[in-house]
Amino acid sequence: MRLVQSDDEFWELMCRGRGGFQAFVATIDLLGMQAMMLKRPSEARARIDDLQQSFGGVLPLYPGGESYRVCFAGDSLFVVREIEPDADAPALWASFCGHVFALSCFLHTMERQIGNPGLRLIIASGPLFQVRAPGSWQRLPWSSQTRNWFVLTGATAALKKCWDAEARGRKGGFLGGYCWHERPEVPGSFLGTRLRELPPDTYMRPDLYPAFYTRMAAEAEGEADLGTSDSG
Repeated sequence: MRLVQSDDEFWELMCRGRGGFQAFVATIDLLGMQAMMLKRPSEARARIDDLQQSFGGVLPLYPGGESYRVCFAGDSLFVVREIEPDADAPALWASFCGHVFALSCFLHTMERQIGNPGLRLIIASGPLFQVRAPGSWQRLPWSSQTRNWFVLTGATAALKKCWDAEARGRKGGFLGGYCWHERPEVPGSFLGTRLRELPPDTYMRPDLYPAFYTRMAAEAEGEADLGTSDSG
């Protein structure tokens, strides 16, 4: 087993060993996929592929995305942002929400322009189940056998909220075409802000992401709660 051999590796392990990490998670869900898979499966597969390629292509255009981990799962994708214990979590939450909202508005507009129902965005937060050395498997003697492994830090609490909201769907109040962002002061309670086209000159302005969040909260049109909504 290879030992830690550099100061950078040592301090990374020490940092990740601390408690108090949080995770912000956003799930972007394609609407209308269940019916499309039954009626037009080839079109549904192409649509999923388009979402993956569109998101991958657009992320570098929006500064800040280098801090995120992204995974595609079924007909949706999820984005994770780790927050260290001594970070300014409220400021980062505002930036993350505004950033992902801008990305999703861009993709939602593209979807609508080609006649598709669009997206549903859900954003939640929660404690991070810490994985202290997520890249350690790459340094093992048998790394050639594990080159396809995928390691994601444990954003289990926030990710479960997003998946629960997706499962409840319209019947639970989580309408499509909206960004459902968790209220920081009331865990499990979400505000819904309609996804819409944003002025193109604001898309790549990280300084505006917190302003997007402020606007999202001010213009919320609905509320949904994981504690009381029915599944559906």
